Amino acid sequence: MAATAVRRLLTLGARVARSNLGRGPRPFKLTLIVTLSCDTRCKMCNIWQRGNQGVMTLSEVERFFERNPRFSWINLSGGEIWTRPDITELIAAVISRSPDLYLLDFPTTGQQTARIVAGVEEILRSGLPRLLVTVSLDGPRAVHEDIRRRKGAWDNAVATFARLRRLRSPRFDVFLGMTLSNFNEGQLFRTIEAVREEIPDLALREFHVNVAQSSSHYYENDDLERTRDECLGDLATFLRQKGHRFHPVAWLERRYQRLSPAFLASGRTPLPCKALASSVFVDPRWNVYPC
Repeated sequence: MAATAVRRLLTLGARVARSNLGRGPRPFKLTLIVTLSCDTRCKMCNIWQRGNQGVMTLSEVERFFERNPRFSWINLSGGEIWTRPDITELIAAVISRSPDLYLLDFPTTGQQTARIVAGVEEILRSGLPRLLVTVSLDGPRAVHEDIRRRKGAWDNAVATFARLRRLRSPRFDVFLGMTLSNFNEGQLFRTIEAVREEIPDLALREFHVNVAQSSSHYYENDDLERTRDECLGDLATFLRQKGHRFHPVAWLERRYQRLSPAFLASGRTPLPCKALASSVFVDPRWNVYPC
């Protein structure tokens, strides 16, 4: 199993390097949106309003990966993936049909603690080389629950993170993910301190930070106000304090975070488009989008 993991990691590293030097023969990363349903009602996202009619079935997912088995990195997302009653079977189908798969990752609202923990334990029994989970947390308790519009959402998310944290291993890691927006302006470091009241040894590396973006075909939030400078200043300070890890995935995350301010300021991507060369985005009704 160790040899398999090393081979898959080297394959992913080579594909990442090739994508930054030129154009690869096929996407190495897949973002697959498996549901539009969600158990929160976030202010910066309208996915939960779209309805779940016509969403991919388990048998369709199985056929898709039988025909497209060569992804090195797969991100499953929604909505909230754990609202699907068949999500554990869907994940098993993805893993068993992806012989190059090194990394599987997914975000979660963390509202179904027992089910999520049991699901992660089952994924780890599959032998997958690397699993990353991000539990969304967008502020201290009052701010997070105002953004998510669900009472108890903060406690549920922190409890899920704490339970998953106990499962950490060289193959599995879990993070808290904060989306910076005008709804939580100036709250990044207050959020970290709030979690430290519950988990005193929380490290900065356990937080992933991204910025809210608008999308007509995904979030359906074209009216989202552009993230303000204070949020971007918090992100810059966070990056300086967090430091670096040498890993292909960590490198990609740092690059995204460092380029985000320029993108938000201009509305134009600072990198050449690699859609359908490095990555591909497939929505829950099998529509393929460039980014």
